[in-house]
Amino acid sequence: MNEVTSALRVSRSNTLSDRVRDIAGELGCAAVWARASGPHVLIGLGAEEAFARVTPLGIGAYGLSFRNETTGVLARSSPWDPVLLIDDLAETVEHALVGEGAITLDD
Repeated sequence: MNEVTSALRVSRSNTLSDRVRDIAGELGCAAVWARASGPHVLIGLGAEEAFARVTPLGIGAYGLSFRNETTGVLARSSPWDPVLLIDDLAETVEHALVGEGAITLDD
C-alpha cells in the first residue's frame, strides 16, 4: 500500500459505488463516475464509457478488470478482460485509475 491509499479516510458511504467515487475523489480524480451493474461497479471518466470494473469477492477483497478493447476475429464474447488484480477496495480503485492514466504513482 502506498502513502496515498494508506492516508485515505474511512468512507461512511452506503453503497459500493459511493465508496469507489469517494476513494477516487480522495486520490484527486473528481471526474470519475462509478455506477452499479449487477454485483459489479463500473468506473469511467467524464462522458466516456466505463474503462474498468470492480467486483466484490468477499471478506474485503475486490477484483479489477479492464475493458477488453480487442475487436475483429480475436474479440472475446465478454467486454471485460479477466480479473487482473485482487486487493482491498482502495488499492483496487487506485490501480484502476493508474491503469487508465488518470493518476500517476508517486515514487
